[in-house]
Amino acid sequence: MKKILIFILASLLFVGCSSATPTPEATPKVLRVAFGGDVLSLDSSVATDGVSFEVLTAFTEGLVEYDANDAILPGSGAAESWEVSEDGLEYVFKLKENAVWSNGDPVTANDFVFAWRRLVDPAMANEYSLMAQNAKLKNADAVIAGDLPLDQLGVEAVDDTTLKVTLEAQVPWFIALMTFPSFFPLNEKFVTEAGDNYATGPDFLLSNSAFVLTEWIQGSKIVLAKNEKYYDAAKVAIDGVDITVIADPQTVKLQYDQGNLDVASMSGDLVTGYVGTDDFTPIRKGYTWFMPFNQKSTNPAMLNENFRLAIAWAFDRSFIVDEKLNDGSIVADGFVPRGLSSSSEGVDFRDSAPKYFGYDPAQALAYWEAAKAELGTDTVTFELLVGTPGDDSGLATGAPEYIKAEVEKNLPGVTVNIKTVLKKERLELMNPTRAEYDVAMTRWGPDYADPLTYLQDLLVSTSNYNYGNWVDTTYDALVADVAPGGAFAADADVRWDKLVEVEAYALNKAVVVPMWQTGAAMVIKPNVDGIEYHVLGLTNYKRTTIN
Repeated sequence: MKKILIFILASLLFVGCSSATPTPEATPKVLRVAFGGDVLSLDSSVATDGVSFEVLTAFTEGLVEYDANDAILPGSGAAESWEVSEDGLEYVFKLKENAVWSNGDPVTANDFVFAWRRLVDPAMANEYSLMAQNAKLKNADAVIAGDLPLDQLGVEAVDDTTLKVTLEAQVPWFIALMTFPSFFPLNEKFVTEAGDNYATGPDFLLSNSAFVLTEWIQGSKIVLAKNEKYYDAAKVAIDGVDITVIADPQTVKLQYDQGNLDVASMSGDLVTGYVGTDDFTPIRKGYTWFMPFNQKSTNPAMLNENFRLAIAWAFDRSFIVDEKLNDGSIVADGFVPRGLSSSSEGVDFRDSAPKYFGYDPAQALAYWEAAKAELGTDTVTFELLVGTPGDDSGLATGAPEYIKAEVEKNLPGVTVNIKTVLKKERLELMNPTRAEYDVAMTRWGPDYADPLTYLQDLLVSTSNYNYGNWVDTTYDALVADVAPGGAFAADADVRWDKLVEVEAYALNKAVVVPMWQTGAAMVIKPNVDGIEYHVLGLTNYKRTTIN
């Protein structure tokens, strides 16, 4: 008791002698987020996966970005404004004059020129160089092929704050493409000096956005702190974002319930306890999960159309969506996802196109009987390549095992061997230049708001992401006719009908089998607000608040 009285008296004397009462430091407002998968690369020229794109978007700002209402407005990114020529082939962007990199260097038009040239540099052989082709940047094809030098790409720094872009054909979704990380700027001097170390850690990365990367432990955590040099830093209400990589869904739930996480994605039975609470936040995403059949496989069944159709009808997608996922995902009854694109009359593509496949064991068996006759065998064994649930974000736990059981039950004589690897290895095995698999379960998120992001970028024979190695010159020609600059590009209504025909050509051959379109049952602490999720764009934490 005496010690307490002495302490109180001493405190009173201290207060009496002080000119002001000290103000306790405020607790930092840091958003704690769980990611199921790991970052594969933070080099915007090299990155190809959704998790890496999410993190890149948190600390790098492109010319434009989506707002909370999925609109792209002037001034939303590094570009203050832009003008488009009457023929739609030239864009001139005026950059903000007060934007700087986290090392203090100004963000200039040359940062975009350097980044875009690096993207298409044949010496780097970047997989996402296809984005420059999709944008129809002048000479992109020839530069990527090595037939023209880099400085012939249709991008020019008129001065430090004026960027001129020249296209080969009108691209209605060009501005939306500028939200994509492949088009983010890079500080040439910094990247050059970093050399092979560039993007390997916080010391070898710069930020020009709301947050700066301060820590990155691969497979474990990513730490982002508020970037005080960001031109709009005064409007950023949180002090940072801590991302923890947790592959096990049960661990995610435990960490969230214990108050160690503010934001997490749940699925399956783990969702049930949150439905109806203030924490539960369902969102719709644009990813389509599908199965490509590898046409380079040594297994002849992969090349047999009737066998592929038999697989397509042999399992129930609604069971996976309702029982395995239970997170707001929906059955993918086509390759192009719902909500991606609409006709001139406002009709969603999925409502314009037929529904493909379904669960019909009798139909599946009929296709299997036809396949057996053509293959000259009563038995087929194939490998189903899948990523590890959790690490392969959005893969339903138990879905591969369910598909195996249904296929083997409904197609007597077919054996499915599941091969489970980490996502990084799955992507390596599926790379068209390697192609060491039979059938895989994979996903694709839209890069722009047009069906071509699926029908062209994944199925045209020359695409870096033609996972099934399908080569069909008729299909390639059909796509060319509906692509920018193609025979039907100028007539929106005719083009729309032709796009429906393009999807039908591929799915009637079951070169890919769509399974589900992802949703996400997010749990978010009630004191957190303003996280922006987009079907097309990536998650934005700039306007997040923690109360």
